[in-house]
Amino acid sequence: MTSMQHHNLSLALAASELKQPLHVKVRHLLRERILADFKHNQRFYSERGLMQKLAVSQATVRRAIMDLVDEGYLRADPRRGFFVRLVEGPRYVSLIAPTVGGSRQVHGQSELMAACREREWIFNTYGFHKHESAADIMRLLQHKPSEERILMSGLTVDLTLKLGLQLKAAGYRHVLIGPHILGFSGDTVVQDHGAEVQLVLEHLTALGHRRILFMVNEPKDLLITNLRAEKVRQKLAEHNLPEARLVFCDTPNWTDSFAAAYKKIHAIMQTPPTPTAVVPLSGVGAWAVLRYALEHGLKVPQQLSIVGFDPLINADLLPIPLTELSFSMEERVNKALDLLWSGETSPQHALIAPKLVVRASTAAAGR
Repeated sequence: MTSMQHHNLSLALAASELKQPLHVKVRHLLRERILADFKHNQRFYSERGLMQKLAVSQATVRRAIMDLVDEGYLRADPRRGFFVRLVEGPRYVSLIAPTVGGSRQVHGQSELMAACREREWIFNTYGFHKHESAADIMRLLQHKPSEERILMSGLTVDLTLKLGLQLKAAGYRHVLIGPHILGFSGDTVVQDHGAEVQLVLEHLTALGHRRILFMVNEPKDLLITNLRAEKVRQKLAEHNLPEARLVFCDTPNWTDSFAAAYKKIHAIMQTPPTPTAVVPLSGVGAWAVLRYALEHGLKVPQQLSIVGFDPLINADLLPIPLTELSFSMEERVNKALDLLWSGETSPQHALIAPKLVVRASTAAAGR
């Protein structure tokens, strides 16, 4: 998906949001006021007061308030009116992530579980499959929006935007762990992709590498893929490296990105001039290139240096330990959890800085 398609999709979703019924818009406004201005058990506005403040009908106000009762943000007292209900009972934190091969384990899930245990919050995961829609995912949610907050990871741009709007409409606070997208309705914990590329280029060029190959082995329609690729293009132009290049494996979504990287590096190494350094834009891609090199007699790092863009489990225990980009998983997890239960009503964006862990898979460029 191109950046123009991203832009058009977000505009279309924003336009559809503008067409929502008046009671829905009033509900959104009142929910924001509850989160920003009220404390638990505080008396809420009266119907008459809201009619006067908002210049809307009693039917509109009543529908919005009853929806907030259903969502768990208000409780009704037949004689005294409505009272705000915030953080009463257990807090549920749920991760929405794709299920691949029967597993929905995502990078950082163990740290999420540990952080939730420390805060005495209940952690849950909702896995979705290839052909399921945002509406299908919404049916998985088990608790009221005032009790349950949602983390999102590993989704396509289209699904992220659509699911985000449905979560917002239903009253669920939600945080995307991944790149910021124009039009996304929730908060975002973002890795600094420009800094990632800069660290890799500084390391490799200091070692004398000029024929550097950046390889996109993950599907193009994943959130992180296009943004990382765009940062690579920008940084290559800034550093004036005419022999460096960016290639795509054209990996379909829900397919094997390891196999895609292995196949692509085989084709590339058959046609000179071959690269002196390869940088797949994922950890699994880096392992695929290293595996190819080991099986085809390429000496790493003497003939080929390899850098991984994501932390790979046990990368330091591979036959040749991988140089890779990393970041503090604990920082990312805790920033995401802080945003989930923040009192801020406008979307927040937390930036995570990367670091480069240098291991044996990179060295000075050979001839």
